Formats: sequence, C-alpha cells, structure tokens
Amino acid sequence: MKPRAPSFLLALCALAPLAFAAPVARAQAPKLVYFIFTGYAYPYFAPMAAAVKEAATFTPDLSIRIVNANNSATQEIADLKEAVAAGAKGIILNTVQESVTAAALEATHQGVPIVTVDRDVSNPAARIAFIGDNDFTLGQELTRFGVQTLADRHVAKPWHVVVLQGTLGASVTIGRQNGTMSVLGPLVKDGSVQIVLNQSANFATATAQSMMGTLFARTTDLQLVACANDAMALGVINALKNHGIAAGSATLVAGADAQPESLDAVKAGTQIDTVTHSPYVEAFWAVEAMQNYLAGGLKPPADRFPNGNVIIPMTLVTQKNAASIAAWGTPEEIPPLPYGRSEAHPVAK
Repeated sequence: MKPRAPSFLLALCALAPLAFAAPVARAQAPKLVYFIFTGYAYPYFAPMAAAVKEAATFTPDLSIRIVNANNSATQEIADLKEAVAAGAKGIILNTVQESVTAAALEATHQGVPIVTVDRDVSNPAARIAFIGDNDFTLGQELTRFGVQTLADRHVAKPWHVVVLQGTLGASVTIGRQNGTMSVLGPLVKDGSVQIVLNQSANFATATAQSMMGTLFARTTDLQLVACANDAMALGVINALKNHGIAAGSATLVAGADAQPESLDAVKAGTQIDTVTHSPYVEAFWAVEAMQNYLAGGLKPPADRFPNGNVIIPMTLVTQKNAASIAAWGTPEEIPPLPYGRSEAHPVAK
C-alpha cells in the first residue's frame, strides 16, 4: 500500500488544483506472452525453458508465462485457446505435433501472433516466424557420417541398419526422417544397405532401449543405428552393452542434440556422432523475434528468410571436436538475432 500524502499537501491540492493538473506519465503494462512448449518429459527442453526465462530479463516490456503441455498435443491445443482467452499479445510455441496447426491458425486469425521454436506447424500462415534448425539437413548429417565411417573401415556389405524415429507427427521427426532416408535410400536401392527396423521410439531413452532389446532376440547383426536424437542413442548404447555388443566398433550409434551424456559417449567412442542445434539459442531468439514484432511489427525479411524460417547454425560433433563442444551446443554468448533489434548476450551461468 502506498503511504498517504501529508494532510497539508492534500489541502494545498484542494486550494490550487491547476498547479497539480499535469498527468504523471505511466509506464505501459508489460505485454502478456505465452511460451507453450512440449514440456520437461525430454531433457532437451529444459535449456529451452531456461533461455526463455533469461531472455525475459532483457525484455521487461514482455511478461512471459511458461506453460508445460506435458507432451500432449491435446493439452497444447487447450493451452493455445487459454492464451487467447487470457488476452495474450503473443505466443511462442514449441509444437508437440503438427496436429496443433489448426489451433495455432485460429489464434493467429484472432490477432495473436505466433513464433514457433524448434518444432514447427505445418502451415507457415499460422506463425510469423520459425526459429530452429533444418531438420532435413540434420538427419542427413548424423546418418551420412555413420555411413561414411562404415565405408572408411571397409565393413563388409550389405550393412544392416536400424532407423529410430522420434515422436510421430512432430515436424522434427518428419524432417530428420526424410534427411536420414535421403542418405540411406540410394544405398538400399543399390544393395549396400538393408534396413532391419525403421520405427518410432518417441525420442525416449527407455523406449529405444526396450525396442532394441526386443530386436536383439531376432538378430544382433547390426552395423549402424541412426537415431533421431541423443536420448534414443543412449538407450541403444545401453541395450548394446546389456547384450555384450561393443557400441562404436561392432555397431555404430549416431544421434543428435549434443546431450551431455552423448557428448561423453562421443568422446569415449561408443557413439559415433551427434549434431548441435542449441535449444538455448533457439528459445532466446524466439523471445527476441516476438519482441521485434510486438514493438514494431517486424518479421524476418522474406528475401533473407523464406517462409519466415530463421535457421540455427548446426555443428556435426565427432570424436575429433567433441571436447570443444558444450552441453546442448550452448555457446558462451548468444549471438544477435540475425534481423531487427538485437544484441549479443552472455549465457547466464
């Protein structure tokens, strides 16, 4: 509660109101922005949420509400509707699946701009910008290095390969799967590769480990397991160890995300590669993208960012460079968003 003015001042105001008639300028209330994300079911999203909190300290005119969708597309659709009803001025959306696109488009039509991060919607009209990696390229990179390593080691063909996909219906799963198959497809056609299993393990360590354990009851003759993320790669490595198979020599395991445990596995040689695409940078840039739009209507320039896609730099991580890569590929300093008003910021420790 504010302290009351002294009585002599109140009396003076009553006698000479004109002297105090000038209005006191008020700062505008912060704009409510929802950050709706897949949630903490997967370790990848924890640094993303941390980045949103950190970016919010540099954008005091935004009030960011973090909402965990608990890996449920149904819940996320409800969260989108709640954000609109609550009067949100913007939504930063990490989609669980592309099935939330209709709800995102509805929010957009009601005047609430959306920035998607890491996982996208299927219709670019449902958002003003996408901040994330090129998942097709990522899928190619993680798979190509594994295949090249088999060739360099002169492993006898045909190579028996397992492909573990992520959450079905998620844009990252679709992109990475297409990238992986763009590498494997021609090799399947010429007989160099036989795909033993091509199935979703839902980006989860336990699911991947269980799935591989079931497969090993049929065959252990596997040369490469291409995983759409590191969490699944770690599950594969566990399953190989439990069955006495040498990960990294008898069977190569490829992944993506630069999860801390997988960086250790790459250094040790039990995982052949991973690929960075920093979730911290993605989320930080998404906040800045929303700030640029709400402050002045600025979107990613179409001549530089087709369809509003702002692509995060990626790095293929192997045993040669793993020691120089931080967990999740998080840099010491966030580079400026590559358009609009932005500046570099050190990463909070």
